[in-house]
Amino acid sequence: MATGVNEPVCASCNSERGAFQCRGCSKVFCFQHTTNHHQSIIQELDAIEHSRNLLQSTLQQTMAESSANVKALHDELTKKIDMWEEKSVEKIRQAAADARNDLFQLTINRGIKIQSKLEDLTQQIQHARQKSNFLETDVHEWSKKLEDLKEQLTKVPLVTVCEDYTKLISKISVSGLHKSEIFGLSTGNAGFEDNGKVVYVKNGNDIYTEVRGQCEYFSGVHTIFLHVEEYAHWILFGIISKSTPLQIHSYASSSCYGWYNGVDFVYAAGVCIGGQGIDVIANDRVQLTIDCDNRLIRLVNERSGRALELAVDIEKCPFPWQLHLNLNAQPTRVRIISSGEEHKTLSC
Repeated sequence: MATGVNEPVCASCNSERGAFQCRGCSKVFCFQHTTNHHQSIIQELDAIEHSRNLLQSTLQQTMAESSANVKALHDELTKKIDMWEEKSVEKIRQAAADARNDLFQLTINRGIKIQSKLEDLTQQIQHARQKSNFLETDVHEWSKKLEDLKEQLTKVPLVTVCEDYTKLISKISVSGLHKSEIFGLSTGNAGFEDNGKVVYVKNGNDIYTEVRGQCEYFSGVHTIFLHVEEYAHWILFGIISKSTPLQIHSYASSSCYGWYNGVDFVYAAGVCIGGQGIDVIANDRVQLTIDCDNRLIRLVNERSGRALELAVDIEKCPFPWQLHLNLNAQPTRVRIISSGEEHKTLSC
């Protein structure tokens, strides 16, 4: 059928006159292709319903297979929350008990102590008089003690209750894992590639650079596999508390725990405590295990077999922890191969 000038044509055949316009795609179709277009939409809907049915079936199967593991994980982590609650309440009760005792000592018990001292002094004086066994120096000493007791009695105690706003208990939270570890933060002289899987030193030598991972570790056991693609001078592998600000010399940060290359380069709470360091060279693969439950970290060099372990003081390195590297010179380059965890209790 011929079409007139400026009349819309069918979007499918581009020759017939357009008779109907689709309100969905706004295209115009002829009689024949209107039916075809409507049929294609029905087929798309059929495909969506089929995908939904497959997803529903997969979901039901997955839930059935993993229900026991999910229940076990829920129960285990619930116990951790309950333990945190009990310990926190106990800390509060102990702090309150200590405060009450201090208040008692400074108020009520103050008069009792003065009374006890006065009774002791009275017995000394009476005993000395009965035995006629005292000297002038004894009289002067007793007089001084009596004046001291008078002064204590007349002095009004200045007592108040103060609140220390430093943390008495740690904050607890629950996070779900949905991503693998990647490098995410640095003090500036580091570049990232491959969507954060690779970190490298940009330029210069003897320019310390702190690098951190994106994930936050609260509990569970997590292993990060790293490949030292290129190496120069120094690399520190370990952890650091998220609450610690980034800094160039992060190995001296108060929550830094980890290992540098060589002997006597083990760092705990930002202090070099001596001991065996790492023996990393170019192309080495290392495994860093972050064990939040037992509050320690492990490092294994797959080439040499050297295995190191370091206990972490939770008071000095509070949760959450982060993957922590400190790089020093070009052409250092480290890649995260993979990361895994026994429990999904970290946040990325």
